[in-house]
Amino acid sequence: MVRYYDWDATFSRQTGTQGEFCIVAGGKGIGKTFGLRLKCINEYIKKGFRFVEICRTKEERSQVEDGYFSKLQHDGFFKDYVFKVEKNQGYIAPKLPSDDDTPEWELLCYFVALTAFQVEKRRTFTGMKRFIFDEAAIDSKDRYHKYLPNEFLILANVLDSVSREQADSTAFFKVYLLMNSCDLLCPYLRNLGVNRVPEFGYSFYNNKCTLLHYVEPWDSEERKANTLVGRMLAGNDEARMIFDNEFNTGEDRDVRKKPSNARFSYGLVFNANRYGVWIDYKRAYFYVTDSIPKDGKPVFALTKKDNTIDYQAIKRTNEYLKILCEIYYKGGLRYSSIGVKQTFLQLLEFLGVV
Repeated sequence: MVRYYDWDATFSRQTGTQGEFCIVAGGKGIGKTFGLRLKCINEYIKKGFRFVEICRTKEERSQVEDGYFSKLQHDGFFKDYVFKVEKNQGYIAPKLPSDDDTPEWELLCYFVALTAFQVEKRRTFTGMKRFIFDEAAIDSKDRYHKYLPNEFLILANVLDSVSREQADSTAFFKVYLLMNSCDLLCPYLRNLGVNRVPEFGYSFYNNKCTLLHYVEPWDSEERKANTLVGRMLAGNDEARMIFDNEFNTGEDRDVRKKPSNARFSYGLVFNANRYGVWIDYKRAYFYVTDSIPKDGKPVFALTKKDNTIDYQAIKRTNEYLKILCEIYYKGGLRYSSIGVKQTFLQLLEFLGVV
């Protein structure tokens, strides 16, 4: 018997402000996306609630829109309805006896892109209850896709603009971040309080604002044995991530607590992140932390307040950055946490190091 993700069990744990942010980290092919889409359409038909599909870029938005409703109807759902996507909005209408009749289209859902959030502020959104961000986490080994700079804050701005939520509102919006097993470098996990590998099952974070469901795989061995990809990855570490839904903790030799003998050297500010660079002269290691001492000097801001690049500051900091890059290549950089490593690698990537 084929088994799919149980959205009813997840919905039952979301009451009022409890579980407003819902993260579902589960293996591929268990019906997370399909099931939630099915639930949201049914909810509109019964109660009139619309939903919002969030994508990272405009290109990804176009890919999601293309054939968004096709699989549902192919699998025999909503036979009495027709669907269409037009101008970044999804529509639904009762199916008419004749194809020549004009359907009475009703607005069902919205599609938004994080990279176009300034434009989204000018759109009008009404009647939403659920926001869906599928594939919210990016595999750290994926060289072709990257998180947007300050992506978590961009999402917050989009949600604020789209929902127009007031502090005294009685309408509680729900945000769903769907992902396969990933690593703790994911900015959504880190910013929502998930800083260690969770136990399988449901758990709450941030005063129960965030509900995490780390889904225990129920068909791991069968899929390893009876699928092409399972046989292809036999004995490979990647199989544990795909089929066993294992987290990559990112806890390698680079993540270390700063020793007491390390001395502050200078601070860096990049994309609203503050880094302190400390040197352990005895072992010749550079330690990067997410804080700068109050009296710590010098501090170099590589980006301006609007997060654009300050090329004059980079020029002034050139000698420091050259040494930093050299230490990186020699394997001498250490980071105080997984989150610091993730964001600092973005700085190094900007400098052309990684």
